[in-house]
Amino acid sequence: MDVRIVVEVDGKKVSEIIESVETLDAMALELRVEELKKRAGRAVLDSGFTQLGESLGRPHCCGRPMRNRGRRVRTVMSHSGEVTYERTRYRCRECQCWQTPADAVVCCGSHRMTRLLGRNASQLASIEPFAQLEQLMADQHGVYLGHDTLWHLAVDVGGALEKLRLAEVELRQLHPWTAENAPRPPVSPQRIYISCDGILYGTNETESNAQQPEVNQQKWRQMRVGCVFWQDEHEHWHKQMTWGQEDDYLSFGMSLYALACRCGYHQAQEKIFLSDGADWCWSIQQEHFCEASGVLDWYHASQHVWECAKALFGDDSTAVQEWAQQHLSALYDAGGSGLLQLLDQLRTSPETSLPAAAQKLSNYIRSRLAETDYPRYRSRGWTIGSGMVESSAKQLVGLRLKGPGMHWSRAGATALTALRCAHLNGHWHQTWQNLTLTG
Repeated sequence: MDVRIVVEVDGKKVSEIIESVETLDAMALELRVEELKKRAGRAVLDSGFTQLGESLGRPHCCGRPMRNRGRRVRTVMSHSGEVTYERTRYRCRECQCWQTPADAVVCCGSHRMTRLLGRNASQLASIEPFAQLEQLMADQHGVYLGHDTLWHLAVDVGGALEKLRLAEVELRQLHPWTAENAPRPPVSPQRIYISCDGILYGTNETESNAQQPEVNQQKWRQMRVGCVFWQDEHEHWHKQMTWGQEDDYLSFGMSLYALACRCGYHQAQEKIFLSDGADWCWSIQQEHFCEASGVLDWYHASQHVWECAKALFGDDSTAVQEWAQQHLSALYDAGGSGLLQLLDQLRTSPETSLPAAAQKLSNYIRSRLAETDYPRYRSRGWTIGSGMVESSAKQLVGLRLKGPGMHWSRAGATALTALRCAHLNGHWHQTWQNLTLTG
């Protein structure tokens, strides 16, 4: 099969492709067609990027137009392969800095690749380990990008997303959202849940072993994960997520609050803050969601009941089972107050103290009594388990950062989590419309 493709731009022929293509094998034929499309695409991009650069006005710096310092040729990688275009470079008379306006709109920041290729490669990096990413790009897109190139791209793009998150935090601190000025989502949920949790990931740092101080071991850090979720009128679940480093408590809390506001927190009739027993989670509830009803995760509370039963009865599995089920039923049917009453029966007399394990459980429940009214929660149809935020932590961090042998710098872990969050929240393309990368 003889193929002839003439590429014209504004009536002028810029390329002519003449090929003889075999039709004996369907896959081979399709691969050749894809290559022909790329060759034609390169011809169009060569001219298109050059025209784009010519259409841009002269930039200003230090209050005056910059000086034209001539045209230079640049080669960048695109989905069609390497593309070469001409663009004008400018220099400021005062501060001597350089600007190349065409590169700012064509290239993905300082990387020698187009913005579209950078967007797609960094999205794939949010899903696949770097060990496979280089080959996947070659197999799926026919584009060869080195491991280091892909790594620096992901860190750069994810770092820019982190800057956007912190910029929103700073803006919300200066101009807080209230019920009167918070944004109104397209659909306001009647009931909204807010939850947060932490998940550990391995770092490229080391620390001394607690049992063997002379031995160094890998250091683990916590990534904070926030989740806002709700059901629509068809009872389909929706959720949005955010992130923050372990030492980033203040900005994380504000990020979670801003996310909840965008999801309809102030418009919702029922607001529920659902979390496990970590003190920092409930501090966020007090600071940002004090008007929401607090619910202690049922499974987390149940775990404490089981631990108490095992401490009381040791290896007697039958006694452990019976005691735990009895006290879990009290917690489920009568809430924390019902469990405390049952625990109090372990006293042999009013003056006798509870066994140590039972006293520990009693203290734990008593300090969280307001968040353990499970009969009321169930009567209202509320979710009492934090499975949604735990699955979010796994999706956002665990599946990408906790693979075999993986270890991360702080910047790398933050960047990959930011990429995954934009992807999993369904805002990937919208995010790129507002994303600015430095050249």
